Order: sequence, then structure tokens, then C-alpha cells
Amino acid sequence: MNLDDSYARSLDRLPTMPAAEQAEVAARYARTRDPRDADRLVLGNLRLVVKIARALGGHRADLMDLVQEGNAGLTHAVKLFDPGRGVKLTTYAAWWIRATIMRHLMTTSRMVSFASTREGRRRFFDRTLPGPDRSLEARGPRDDGGSGPRRALLDVLADDEDNRPDVRYEEREYRARVQRAVDGFGPTLDKRGRGIFEMRLVRDEPAHLATVGRRFAISGERVRQLEARVRTDLRRHVAGALGEPERAVA
Repeated sequence: MNLDDSYARSLDRLPTMPAAEQAEVAARYARTRDPRDADRLVLGNLRLVVKIARALGGHRADLMDLVQEGNAGLTHAVKLFDPGRGVKLTTYAAWWIRATIMRHLMTTSRMVSFASTREGRRRFFDRTLPGPDRSLEARGPRDDGGSGPRRALLDVLADDEDNRPDVRYEEREYRARVQRAVDGFGPTLDKRGRGIFEMRLVRDEPAHLATVGRRFAISGERVRQLEARVRTDLRRHVAGALGEPERAVA
């Protein structure tokens, strides 16, 4: 799926930001909190967002939605970034971009069911952040069992140091916040909405529309319409619980 033409053109006009300059600006922003530096860091990493969004959901029709979610994660990462932790901004931002896009995917598709199982959450959030001393453009493991070409670490986003305390803390806290938000959503619904949520969105094997319709004496088409509404409400609920702006779920 291609990017929106106007957005793609705007990216083409953005100058690249050398690593040394980015490190300097990031260090200055950490000291001064000058919003102009924050803007420069965000603009300098917009291409990173697009690359991750394409890797996670390039086949989807809503690629621009993933990009916008990733941009929100990038902005959040810039605000939280601490150069003293010894992690490059691009490395740290890649984790937040990926996590934010995954949160979007979880709350807009069947993948929300991953939040209900330990294995699903592990598969969703595990191995997402490269170590601090490795460039995102460095060559990673070979494809095809060792016979294929080496991919850039940015393409696989695998972490050879995923036991580092700071990485484990960020991952564990974000995962727990998403889980709490999803767990707290059901009680906010009426009986029919809660039934649709439980039967269609959090089961590993969603019930058929007709089955849900028979339970509530409505048509399968009506179930589909109500499910779309529940999905939208779930996105808003999770975004609100994570302190993300309403724009991110519009």
C-alpha cells in the first residue's frame, strides 16, 4: 500500500538528519526542553516511522493510519528520551513507534485477542528494541535459515540485549497498561455490547455473526454494525487510558 501522495512528497522534501547532529540536538533538548529542537527530532525521524509502519502492516489499506499512530509514538519517545541512558534516539524511538502501532493493531483487529493470553502478549511485544551499541542500519541475521541476504536491524527490530533492565521495564509497563485498559473496557459496555466484545473481539476464535445475532435476537448485519461501534469505543478507551490524544483514535 502506498502512502498518501501529499505526505510522501512532504517526506521527500525533508532533509536527512546526520546521526551526529541528531545526538547533539537530542542532548540539547534534554537540557533545555526547547520545542523547536523537539520538532527537529520528530521531523528527522518521520521516515523511520514509515519504514516501521510498512514492515508491520504494509499490506493494510489503512497504512496512513499506522503512520499517524507511529508519529504519535515518535513524539512521545522524543519527550521521554534521556541521552544519559546510552541508547540512541532512533533506537529508543523505534520501540515506541512499534509499540504504538501495535497498540493500534490490537484495538482495531482480531489481534486484540492477543491481549488475553500470555503467549499472545509475548509474541506481540517481545524482541522489539535493538541494543544501544548497534545501528539500525547494521546487518542482522540472514533470512532463509542462513542462506538468504542479511537484513538491516531496522527491518527485524530484534534485540540481542532484551534482558537489559531499561528495555524490560519499558516493555513490561507498556504491556501492563494496555492489558489494564482492555480489561477495564468490558464493564463500560451495556449487556449487548459486552457480549459482542467478549464473543467477537477477545476470543481466539471469534463467534460467527449469526451466532451472536441469535443470542441477542438481531441480524448478523446488525451485529457487524454494533461491533464496529465497539471497536471505535475500545480504541478511544485504550488511548485515553494510555494518555494519548483523541486525534490518535479519530
